[in-house]
Amino acid sequence: MRNAEELPVLVPAGALEQAVHRGDFEAAIAALQAMPAAGPKACAESLEKMGQIMRSSHWQGSPYARQWGGEAQAAQYRALQGAMVVCMGPEALLDHAGPQVALDPETAAALCKRFGIDAAGWRAALQKAAEATLRTFVAHILPVQNLVAAGLIDRPQGDDYAIGLMALPRASYRSATMDRHFDRDPGLYQAVLRLFDVEGTSEHNLSAVDKYNHSPENSWSHIFIEGVARGEFTREQLLERALGTLEKDWPQFRAGWFSRFHETLAPSASEMAPLAARYLGLCQSRIPPTVALALGALKTLHAAKHIDGASLLGALRPVFYASAKSQVDAALKLVEAVVKREPALAHEASALALHGLVHEAAELQKKIIERLDAWGMDDAARGELAAHIGSVATVNRPALGALLGDASDAAAPAPATAGSLPMGSGPMDPLDAGRALAPVTDPAELTERLAFVLENPNDTDELERVVEALVRMAPLPEALVKQCAPVVKRARKLLRSEVPSRLARLLVFVASAERLPDLRDNPHRSGLQKPQADEFLALRVDDLINQAAQGWGLAPLASATHARGFIDPAVFIERIAAYQGRGAQPCLGEQVRGMLRLAPPQGQGAAILREKARQLADAPLVRALRHALGEDGVAISAKADEAQQALFATAARIRHPGGDDSRVLDAWGDLGPDGASAARYTWSVNARSSTYEGKTYIHHDLQLASAAVHPDTPHALVAVRRAGMDGAHDEALLRHAATVLPSSLESFFADGCRQIGNNLDWWEAQWQNRAYLMPLLDPTVPVTASQPMAVLLLALALAGKEPGQTALAVDALVQSFTEGRLDVPALGAQLRALLASSLTMAKRHGKSLEAAVRADTRLAAPVFDLLCDMLAADAGNPPKDLAALMELLLEIALSSQRTLPAPTLELLAGLELGGKGRAVRKSLLALGAGARG
Repeated sequence: MRNAEELPVLVPAGALEQAVHRGDFEAAIAALQAMPAAGPKACAESLEKMGQIMRSSHWQGSPYARQWGGEAQAAQYRALQGAMVVCMGPEALLDHAGPQVALDPETAAALCKRFGIDAAGWRAALQKAAEATLRTFVAHILPVQNLVAAGLIDRPQGDDYAIGLMALPRASYRSATMDRHFDRDPGLYQAVLRLFDVEGTSEHNLSAVDKYNHSPENSWSHIFIEGVARGEFTREQLLERALGTLEKDWPQFRAGWFSRFHETLAPSASEMAPLAARYLGLCQSRIPPTVALALGALKTLHAAKHIDGASLLGALRPVFYASAKSQVDAALKLVEAVVKREPALAHEASALALHGLVHEAAELQKKIIERLDAWGMDDAARGELAAHIGSVATVNRPALGALLGDASDAAAPAPATAGSLPMGSGPMDPLDAGRALAPVTDPAELTERLAFVLENPNDTDELERVVEALVRMAPLPEALVKQCAPVVKRARKLLRSEVPSRLARLLVFVASAERLPDLRDNPHRSGLQKPQADEFLALRVDDLINQAAQGWGLAPLASATHARGFIDPAVFIERIAAYQGRGAQPCLGEQVRGMLRLAPPQGQGAAILREKARQLADAPLVRALRHALGEDGVAISAKADEAQQALFATAARIRHPGGDDSRVLDAWGDLGPDGASAARYTWSVNARSSTYEGKTYIHHDLQLASAAVHPDTPHALVAVRRAGMDGAHDEALLRHAATVLPSSLESFFADGCRQIGNNLDWWEAQWQNRAYLMPLLDPTVPVTASQPMAVLLLALALAGKEPGQTALAVDALVQSFTEGRLDVPALGAQLRALLASSLTMAKRHGKSLEAAVRADTRLAAPVFDLLCDMLAADAGNPPKDLAALMELLLEIALSSQRTLPAPTLELLAGLELGGKGRAVRKSLLALGAGARG
């Protein structure tokens, strides 16, 4: 937005503009009548400009209000709109309807007659334009609704209009309430009933609109309740419609609004009684909040004797398979109420409740076993129950065995069996033959792989293969250009996406020599700004296009030879030799990027590589490469230019992965993290409070700190720097960013910690963050004390709320341990510190660790050690949900016959715990006493 002082005050020119600015409708029409035949059409541009200023004058703090002389008024809009009927097409009213349409149908018809316009055709065109606008963008509902309210168009009947109405509270002008829309359009109340039938879109649905609506009076819940007060709806009508929507099982976020609205209605038992059968049916919903609503309603209905016990038991069966412990518990209480009122149904209740034993919560299993004992079972139920002995928690097996009359066998906990697969011995060699990327040489394969990567940009290995092939084959022969034509056509349509657009730029250039603009205004950012994830790929594609223009027929220096972005140093040396043989000079960016991707040499192979590098013609790149490979005699000049500083700082990352390079530091001093010195991070948690509606909430923010970028850092080095990277909202970009420095992912993981650690409760859906976790699944990535950000990221992700993201973390825990690349004590230290900081929740950690043990029994031993570590998080003020960890510890101790170490027993004895915690502690201490005895 321009500053107010930059906008001159509008001085209307001519009689028409002056009349509109005064808000004089009659004078505006008279000015139009006085014009020659072609005059009105010539005024369209000036009217459009005036309309834009008027519309902008309503913005909060708008400088256009000063330009117009205040906010535009209804009389001014009426004059403008009248002139537009004569001078412009009917669709112009959609853009300039203002806070309301000030023109009435009769006046519009009279203007059409006066100026020889087909009134019926004009109205039909306006109707068509309004409906087309909603199909394009439903958020443009405000002018459409204003036209409906003014009577200038009929109310649209399609779903687009209904979805637009959902967005109407957000689209209305500031300080405007929805009441004004209902006052202007009495039929709107009946129209909005359709919102119970239309799901909406990801952005425009009732849940999303109300979630981000800061005006309670504009919430749809308030609007519908207000409609009842006005006599537009009945409570029974809204209740019936809400249940009808919940029966459709829309996605949980969207269905959640209707569950909450039902809670707002708070129907009585007598109101719900006619709908009892529908509440019973909702128990089969796949949406947990819907099931919770049904259980609450059924409790009320059963207590009021509106539902018989047999019907209730029949409906509750699917609930006993629910993953939510609270729902199984609520269903169990309902069954208990049924048995209390109708004892004859006791055996039927037992046959139903035993299915809840599939839930992994030991406490819930205990409750079910106690009820089964009290209610009794028939032979069929007893036989079915016997199948659960092996799946219930070890702590509950004695009670279950006693119930079955086989206490001796069931009471003895069987030791956990180890997995059959052998344990790994550590991270895999990144240059393992199975990880090599085969170059694309066949034209048909190139076409097929190009099409694949354009549609699957998350596959960074395939991206590497096609990029290398495109540059090496450039310029493409005519036959291949024809073969690729459909792919090129498709690529041109992907120029607004991130990774596909960069690949498209390269593809279009090698196919037609056309240079398409990049998404970013200025890919080569100046100064010491933090690099962004898209910068790495944007800079690289710029350089590759320039190389392709040379037609050298050589593979790009920085193209990966192995998975996850690694380059075999032997191949890198061969590439340099090929460039030198052709007299070709790769750009500095490719030199730096290529060296950053080298797999650090180890053992005897390093000496061979150094010997091969010494055979190359002397050049700054070659000298930096020899230093990277471990040669000690390479001269490092203190007066080197910026390019050499960038090359040697890059070489330091390969020579000393995760460490500092003393020789480069001695020559040039500290150039900042991820240069001559490694990036190192520390983390802390900041607690802050906020008050809303009289309640105080505590928020915890994860903060990471690293050394600041030095002001003298060469820009060539800043452009590839990883420390303090700014993340992206694109998963494919993040996956590519992880390949920039594949031998040391600390900075990448640090950014992942920042993003995931500050969104543990999934306040915002950030699906792209799974890209930070994917490297933890790679067999080449160590998760050890030498990579603390990798360990912290795993610890944080194990405490996440989003199931898919947490499942990735569990898989990473299992794989990193079984492959021998996990430092269990380091993970325990981070988990303990996170719990002590109050950033994470013990029960979420417990759930993830339990899932890991279920996935592979070999995890029982490390999880046992982790749990012992975590109990010491804050002995003076233990987390309220610490019992969740203690229950898992008890289960593993019983199932694997492990003894708690003395320090853990001593710690447990001194903890201040609540009721559940005290009960579990008693069992743990008894185990310890038994072991000592």
